[in-house]
Amino acid sequence: MGIFDRDYMRDSSPRSRFLRSVSGLQFVLGVNILVFVAWQVLGRSLFMYQNFMTDVSNLESLRVWTLLTAAFSHIDLWHFLINMLILYSFSAPLEARWGRRKYLMFYFGAALFSSLLHCSMTLFGFADIPALGASGAVCAMTTAFAIYYPRRKIYIYGILPVPAWACAAAFVAFDIKGLLDQANGGGGSIGHAAHLGGAIFALIAIGVIGGNLTSGLKKTIAKKSSTSRSPSEYYPSRRSDSQGEVPERDLSEEMRLDELLRKVSTSGVDSLTDEERDDLRRIGEKRRSGQ
Repeated sequence: MGIFDRDYMRDSSPRSRFLRSVSGLQFVLGVNILVFVAWQVLGRSLFMYQNFMTDVSNLESLRVWTLLTAAFSHIDLWHFLINMLILYSFSAPLEARWGRRKYLMFYFGAALFSSLLHCSMTLFGFADIPALGASGAVCAMTTAFAIYYPRRKIYIYGILPVPAWACAAAFVAFDIKGLLDQANGGGGSIGHAAHLGGAIFALIAIGVIGGNLTSGLKKTIAKKSSTSRSPSEYYPSRRSDSQGEVPERDLSEEMRLDELLRKVSTSGVDSLTDEERDDLRRIGEKRRSGQ
C-alpha cells in the first residue's frame, strides 16, 4: 500500500480535495488579499474600522474579534506587499516543520498576542491608536525562523547577506528603540509594541513546542541531519522482488507505518518523537532493501 492509497490521503469530494491542497501559508495570504481588496472597495468606512482595526475603543465595545482580524488587514499597498513578501519568504520552512494546523495556530496566536500588547500600551500612558496589519504575526514568523535556522543567510535588498539571527535581532532592537521614542512623544505611528509582541510570542510558543527554548535549540542542532532528510529517506518506496511481486508485509509494521505517515501528513516531520523517527527510518530501510 502506497502513501496515497491510505484512507487519510484519499480525497472524498472536490471540496475535500481543495481544502487538502491549500497550505496554511496560502490560506493566510488569501485572507489578507481578500481584506485588502475590501479596503479598496469599501474605503475607510465605519464597517471596516469596526471589524478590521483594533484599539481599546473597539475592545470596550466588545468587538474582540478585531484582535485577530486586524492581523489580516492592510490599507496601504506597500504595507501589504512588504508584509506578504516577508511572510511568504519565511513561512515555508516553518510550515514544513510544524504542519498546516500548527502553522495556523502559530499565526493566529501571534496575531492575538501582538494585538493585545499593542492595546495594553494605553495602560502605560500611550495613546489609543487604531492598528492594523500582519506585522506582529510576521515578526513572530521571522523570529521563529531565526531560532530554527540562525545561520541561514538573509539577503538585505537582495544583495547584503546577513545571518537570520542577526536580522531578527536588528528588527527587535529597532522596535525597542521605536517604542522608547514613542514613550517620549516621538517614534511615529509604527506599531512597535505589536512587532515586539510577535517576537515575544515566538519565544514563548517555540519554548512550548520544544519543551523549552534551550532544549528545542539543542535538538534542532543535534538532529539537523535527520530533520533535513529528503522525503524519500522517510517514506519507503515500493520495491518488487525478482518475480515482480511486492513482498508480503508484516501487518504490525504496516499499521505502525500507517500511524506514522498519518502524523507526518497532519503535523509535519518535526512532530515525530525520537522513537517514532527511529521506527519510520527502520521500516523505510527495510522496505528499500526489499525485505
